[in-house]
Amino acid sequence: MRFIDTLSGKRSDPPPIWIMRQAGRYLPEYKAIRQTEPDFISFCLNPDKACEVTIQPITRYQFDASIIFSDILLIPWAMKRNVRFIDGVGPKLDILSSFKDIEIFADKDLSNKYKAVGNAVKLTRQTLPAKTALIGFSGAPWTLMTYLFEGGSSRDFSNTKSFLWQKPGEAIEIIKILTEKVAEFLIVQAKQGVNVLMLFDSWAGAVPAKWRDEMIYKPHQRLLEILQRKNIDLPFISFPKGIGEGLINYANEVAINCIAIDQNTDPLWANCALPSNIAIQGNLDPLCLVTGGQQMKDEISRIIDCFADRPHIFNLGHGVVPQTPPEHIQDLIDFIRTKAG
Repeated sequence: MRFIDTLSGKRSDPPPIWIMRQAGRYLPEYKAIRQTEPDFISFCLNPDKACEVTIQPITRYQFDASIIFSDILLIPWAMKRNVRFIDGVGPKLDILSSFKDIEIFADKDLSNKYKAVGNAVKLTRQTLPAKTALIGFSGAPWTLMTYLFEGGSSRDFSNTKSFLWQKPGEAIEIIKILTEKVAEFLIVQAKQGVNVLMLFDSWAGAVPAKWRDEMIYKPHQRLLEILQRKNIDLPFISFPKGIGEGLINYANEVAINCIAIDQNTDPLWANCALPSNIAIQGNLDPLCLVTGGQQMKDEISRIIDCFADRPHIFNLGHGVVPQTPPEHIQDLIDFIRTKAG
């Protein structure tokens, strides 16, 4: 697989391509299947339908990698935080009121809760073309912690950060517990046949710089060590979104194969600042993809040129947005693959 070769340190021309949230609401075939399930969690936990929507963008675009259709909030769901998705609002959870509410899960293995996800992985791997990598993923401990304390998405993460400053010892213990829970979720996917694992720390940029070591670097490295102890030896992509110059320390502290960068990170800076043996994934602005045309092609060329001397996986700087014209994605793929030819 070219995708795996890139994660192993090999440069490819053109770079392998996939896009975050490639199985999603911009595709009419996805929306047709989504309407057959009453709620989003039920949709994620239906192996046949999760498999089908995972494969839809591969059938349409022949991406180099697929990502299992699931959600980062399945871990809070398994921890009985009443996760639900509200149209026009987004995810909602019961807000965590005390450390004890999460401490009770420290010694509980939640792997059985993810049996449907494992089944979806197994079915998808059996169905995908052999050349197409399958990515398993989880939300990162800090990002999961923000959802637990905020009860959903947030602009300022005031509950989470206030708790961190007021009770740092408990915050660190919560992160340790969540790290174990993330490992359980990833191990289920690894055992059922994913080829790559990915960690989404979507709200890493909200961590005060003083706390990056305890909230991001150490738990991410600890997670990798847990997987190694469990004999899980798969390439690993991490997306510590929004930490800016913190990526330098991240690359030094976390033994990662690939760092995904968001659209606000200068690719030229990233190429110079990060070790040359680490692959970089990214980082077209999702709204540039919506615009399409020559603007998009110019930006694609700039990004690819920035990473011409290192392993690079072409992707967006964040997930594809629902208003994206599907034909723009085909234009993106055709341009990258023709550009190399």
